[in-house]
Amino acid sequence: MWINRTIAKQILNSSLSRPAVLVTGARQTGKSSLLKNIFNTTEYITFDHLKYVEQAKESPEHFLKQLKQQVILDEIQYVPEIFRELKIEIDKDRQNYGKWLLTGSQQFELMEGVSESLAGRISIIHLETLSALELRGAKISQMDEHLWKGGYPELWSNEFIEAGDFFESYIRTYIERDLKNIIEVKNLNDFRKLFKTLATRTGQLINYRDISKDIGVADVTIKSWIHALQVSGIIYLLPPYFSNIGKRLTKSPKLYFADHGLACYLLGIETFDEWHSHIYKGNLWENFVMMELIKTHSLIPGESLFFYRDQNGVEIDFVIEKKGTLFFIEAKAQERIDSKKLNFNKVIPLFKNKYKTEAILAQNISDKKVLKLGEYSCYNPLNCSYSISPK
Repeated sequence: MWINRTIAKQILNSSLSRPAVLVTGARQTGKSSLLKNIFNTTEYITFDHLKYVEQAKESPEHFLKQLKQQVILDEIQYVPEIFRELKIEIDKDRQNYGKWLLTGSQQFELMEGVSESLAGRISIIHLETLSALELRGAKISQMDEHLWKGGYPELWSNEFIEAGDFFESYIRTYIERDLKNIIEVKNLNDFRKLFKTLATRTGQLINYRDISKDIGVADVTIKSWIHALQVSGIIYLLPPYFSNIGKRLTKSPKLYFADHGLACYLLGIETFDEWHSHIYKGNLWENFVMMELIKTHSLIPGESLFFYRDQNGVEIDFVIEKKGTLFFIEAKAQERIDSKKLNFNKVIPLFKNKYKTEAILAQNISDKKVLKLGEYSCYNPLNCSYSISPK
């Protein structure tokens, strides 16, 4: 079953205005499948095949000159040598829009090559796993499964695949193949232990020293490993929101998984009932809400998406800054909650003199539309979307 991606229109429009388009993101988010679906008559070459890697590395100029028509070059990060020659080919005909369609998984090295060689010639588009919005569009009947299964496309397009088998294979492939191209890891078992340890810290302030004690390796090593997970698109570090409000604020970022299904697997969750009764349900719901905000509103952590927490522990899960408006979002997994326990009234007045503000509760309720409840709005991202647009 093919599930339409909301980002497809952006990719198509970019191919009409730029010589090259790069779709990047973590492994298995559906990059190559999406390009092949949009450009279904286009030549396709994947650098997962060693013969193409050898050809491109041996003579990038000759390799590219053979490609006369539009082409999809998949997993471009395996041949960074090609970027400089690609710039030369593009500059020969800058108006040949959409000829070069690229995908790449490992963002750090990939972006180095792009920034050095293809600046101004390429449109870069980041692809996440499936959102609840996209699954609703595909008329998925068991939407609750999204809360523990996550959004990797193969889990939804292939009815015969088991989530546990998929995630175990995913972790093994990442550790044994991709990771060694980013950093040196001497003990792979320690790195697997890090995966599970981070799952228990989903939605929490990151503390490298505490994690290093749990794993048994130096905190400088933990920082290096977490950075590798971040640049390869496995996790996000969400920074706090700062403003001159006369209070000491938390400086540490919070940690989230780019796909909450991976976090659920690492915590041993394999059904909705297990998710619903799990001790970390609130953290996982928060992770789900954040990724829905990123997927449906193209938000970037640290640029337009933050969290708020002061020295007294008063916290708002998410703060979105957009065109002079601050959107304050609390994520609550309970179906019923005492509104007095929400922190909107403790935080929003601090910003009202400088910004327009909106209060939003992202709650696990059955309603399929946005509700207006007094001074805040309430909605379930699993069932509907909230319009993040300044009024």
